[in-house]
Amino acid sequence: MTQKTRQILSRMFISGWLLLGLHLQPIRAQFSDEPMDGLSVALALEQATIAAVERFQDSVVAISRVRKDQVGRSDGRGPERGLGLQLDPEELDYVPQFFGSGVVISADGFIVTCAHVLDDPNLFNYYVWVNQRSFPARAVGTSAKVMAADPYSDLAVLKIEESGLHAASLGNAEELKKGQFVLALGNPEAIARDGSPSVGWGMVSNLQRMAPADEATNSSTSSVESLHEFGTLIQTDAKLNLGMSGGALINLRGEMIGLTTSLVATRGQEQPAGYAIAVDALFRRVVDALRSGKLPEYGFLGIQPEDLRPDERRKGEVGARVSLVLPGWPGDLAGLKSNDLIVAVSGKSVETRSDLFRELSVLPAGVDVELTVKRNRIGVPLPDKLSLTASLSKKYVSTSRPSYAIDAPPRWRGLEVDYATAVPPELTRGVFLGGRNITPKLLVTAVSPDSVAWSAGIRRCDGITEVLGKKVESPAEFYAITDAVVDQAVGLTILRSNGRTVEVRVPVDLSMPSDPR
Repeated sequence: MTQKTRQILSRMFISGWLLLGLHLQPIRAQFSDEPMDGLSVALALEQATIAAVERFQDSVVAISRVRKDQVGRSDGRGPERGLGLQLDPEELDYVPQFFGSGVVISADGFIVTCAHVLDDPNLFNYYVWVNQRSFPARAVGTSAKVMAADPYSDLAVLKIEESGLHAASLGNAEELKKGQFVLALGNPEAIARDGSPSVGWGMVSNLQRMAPADEATNSSTSSVESLHEFGTLIQTDAKLNLGMSGGALINLRGEMIGLTTSLVATRGQEQPAGYAIAVDALFRRVVDALRSGKLPEYGFLGIQPEDLRPDERRKGEVGARVSLVLPGWPGDLAGLKSNDLIVAVSGKSVETRSDLFRELSVLPAGVDVELTVKRNRIGVPLPDKLSLTASLSKKYVSTSRPSYAIDAPPRWRGLEVDYATAVPPELTRGVFLGGRNITPKLLVTAVSPDSVAWSAGIRRCDGITEVLGKKVESPAEFYAITDAVVDQAVGLTILRSNGRTVEVRVPVDLSMPSDPR
């Protein structure tokens, strides 16, 4: 940038503040007799910015990840290259190869960050730096435990053994408007390892943006790596360098309205723009699950939707067209038919296929959802819109990055169950072709070979339709019934992949004193 260009931009910036002052002057005049010039406005905004940063900065932490086989020795990178030094990741002088940001969500040490910051928790250890002013008597770095990481939402939660941390104040991204001023706080280029986050300034550039393609994966057009591909992200022009992923995007009230993710920042291609995961109902639901050490569930309707044709859009039509309804799954049971047009989900308007996926993802499995549908049938009088209720199942999620959770799925007498729709499609393709009346809602997802369930003849991908003669349609129902039976065999109605129904009795596991899961 030339000196002349800088001067022009500087004049434009100052002129903008002066114009802002002129626009705000009539408003100020209603409450004060003193005139308000452009400089006063700029200083007032500056003070608001400083106050917001001071309220929030102690909630932002720096994170580094270190391969488990490299802890305590030089990895041959950074300033220690060639010196043969063995640096401790908990010391301030350690310069990590992989770094990012995080936000404290509770005083007792729970921290939210982006899942891609952590990569694979089976391969890495993690260290967190908090503000030294809070803990002057200890090392600046502390080891962190991963509670859960969900690549589909790109969210993860860490836990450090500390108390008295400054928990972030969460705002509501659903109230955001384009043009709203925001601040980004994080750990760019790992320079915030002293616990003092760096701050960037910008505005909300756009809303409900789609995540850019991940060049690190070879995803096909039919493979979805993230729910953010359906348009969930906040776009901001605040500078997000490498390391800002997992930091906070806050408003001038000092509330976090987004978790920053520097998807556009790759080495050598830093750009003054980026994205943030919106702090909304979906964010809160996912983080609550991750904090408890579990992976979140995403609603599944069991249909194949498609966008409308250009000629239909020119006529003013909106919605997602149903091109295929899978027999026996929630959409079919709710009464959806091919060529139906879904225009709303629980009152939220649907204009595109992505809108439909996004609204279904907000909801967990097992809840009822109201679908507003337009249906056209030649020669058949129908109302303009139909209201159908579907009980959502669980979406099968497959990503190139591994998911992780410390709370393993529950196991009863050696077997695990889940929604049938949550099983990889290749395992159930061509299975249960008998129609909707015998399509099971639950499948056995795992059986221990040395368990009483295995001895009873139960195998992976067996369907379960009844327990003790009671119909079951969710894992919660299955475990609620089986947990109540401790000292006796339990009868299960099993649907084999060939469509044959059999009754199986699973005996008490005598090797376990109280028959726990």
